[in-house]
Amino acid sequence: MLHIVLDERQDSNFIALSKAVARAHRRLFPDEPYKDPRTLAVIALALTDLIPMFWCDARTGELHQLTEPELAAAQFTKAVRELLSVPKRRFEAVLDTMQATSLDQARVSLTMRQSPRPASALAA
Repeated sequence: MLHIVLDERQDSNFIALSKAVARAHRRLFPDEPYKDPRTLAVIALALTDLIPMFWCDARTGELHQLTEPELAAAQFTKAVRELLSVPKRRFEAVLDTMQATSLDQARVSLTMRQSPRPASALAA
């Protein structure tokens, strides 16, 4: 029954959080085939700040948006990611933003590592 509800939901305007997180991982870490569970949980957590999360009532099939307290208490295990969903269009937009932000942060990090350090920093 739950798989039927999830399949119907995925055909609509929503995507399972587990699939969204996997897609985000592929975009953010294209050369990393191993998906560390902690990394996946962090990606899911990052998405909570960017897009609404929904859970499906198995009895009625209705989607309900998670509240701030529910999000704060959530632990984004694999099982939880399978039960939650996000709006497809919002996810697509956020995915582009996450990738651009990730690239910007990587550039800053690389620049900082390659820039000469003041003599006082080397003495410390």
